[in-house]
Amino acid sequence: MSVYEKKIPQWKIDLVDKLAETIKNSKMVGLVNVEGVGAKQLQGIRDSLRGSAKIKMARNTLMKRAIDESEQEGIEDLAAHLKGPVSFIFSDEDPFLLSKFLSENKAAAPAKGGQVSPKDIIVPAMNTGVAPGPFISELAALDIPSRVKGGVIHVTEDTVAVEAGEVISNAMAQMLGRLGIEPMELQLKLVAAYADGTVLTTEDLEIDLEALFGNVLLGHQYAVNLSVNTGYPTSETIPLIIAKANMEAKNLALTIGFFTPELLNEFLAKANSEAAMLAGLIADKDPDAIPSDLVNQIQAAAAAPPEAPSAEESPDEEEEAEEEEDEEEEAVAGLGGLFG
Repeated sequence: MSVYEKKIPQWKIDLVDKLAETIKNSKMVGLVNVEGVGAKQLQGIRDSLRGSAKIKMARNTLMKRAIDESEQEGIEDLAAHLKGPVSFIFSDEDPFLLSKFLSENKAAAPAKGGQVSPKDIIVPAMNTGVAPGPFISELAALDIPSRVKGGVIHVTEDTVAVEAGEVISNAMAQMLGRLGIEPMELQLKLVAAYADGTVLTTEDLEIDLEALFGNVLLGHQYAVNLSVNTGYPTSETIPLIIAKANMEAKNLALTIGFFTPELLNEFLAKANSEAAMLAGLIADKDPDAIPSDLVNQIQAAAAAPPEAPSAEESPDEEEEAEEEEDEEEEAVAGLGGLFG
């Protein structure tokens, strides 16, 4: 036993050893701010954390020695956050999830004189259980309506005792306490957390999960676009790359006039569109050059979308050939009508 150990109480040595061992056996070691948190509120928070995290309180000097004696890689940075009223929190949970859990679980606390009310404090109509006496005058002084009923004082109607943003007076704080109203909310804030050899601070832990999820989706979209546009195939983007190549191949064939049977409808639609444009230009220059009904017919044909064969219909080869023949004849007739 060293000279230093002889000068300090055994209970402190045992506490430091126990804390150091707990640090070694925990996946996450954090520090939470416990300023203004009473024993009752702390117990409520402990109950809500049961099974997911444990809170251990000690003096900051003993907590620092426990951190040093744990000899965990990178944990020395956690000691820099041992400022003010803080406590250890040990957990096997992800620190981000734990921080979110703490922010969403708040404990009710009594009001104190001098505090600013974060919301309207309402005193509901209620039976105070207090016998007639000075208490009714105290309520009246705070503009809380009351009367004696059945031998006890009753608050007669719901009353906004303190509006949001107002300072709570000492008299009001005492009155709210006597009525059992705890309007304030307390929460443990994760000041810093050590996990996987890294110390995370409040700024790292308090993130907007919805915004983060949106950024992940946006990043995925950018990655898909990059894969498709550069032709870098992946299992997810191969169908998109093939569809893009097919579309570009069709556009190229239509542009250079490279005919294939599969593109018959597209070529006919393109021809009708160009014929309608040409007919319109000619009609603008010489309205009598082309009959108006023919111009309308061509424009209607150009505007009509190409019909795709129904999946339920299975025409035989002769019917398909006849339909293609009819379409070709109609297209030729439509174009030929322009030139007499």
